[in-house]
Amino acid sequence: MQIHFTGQKPIFEEIVEQITFYIQKGVLKPHEKLPSVRELALSLAINPNTVMRAYLALTEKGLLVSLPKKGIYVAGEEEKGPSPDVQKTLEGLIAGGTSLSDIEEALKKLKGEKQ
Repeated sequence: MQIHFTGQKPIFEEIVEQITFYIQKGVLKPHEKLPSVRELALSLAINPNTVMRAYLALTEKGLLVSLPKKGIYVAGEEEKGPSPDVQKTLEGLIAGGTSLSDIEEALKKLKGEKQ
């Protein structure tokens, strides 16, 4: 895995985008261990806080999993779930009385419009 900076965005965003790309393309596989924050920071000659911020963003998206004292790993299918934003939205809809069938119908319609 190589990270190349374009200088068009903040460094942590570029790291997030490139790791996301590698996961989507299958270069990084589920349960694969990523370099530690320090290792990646040293190899990129950047501040470890920048790497930590990127890893945290990827963890919040559900793409990475942090295992204490073991490291950062690509999330497996069993760990992946809706992003926190999607989760909040769905919880709000359900709390507001929207039925599951209405949510499913809206998703099907949205998917059909995107195709």
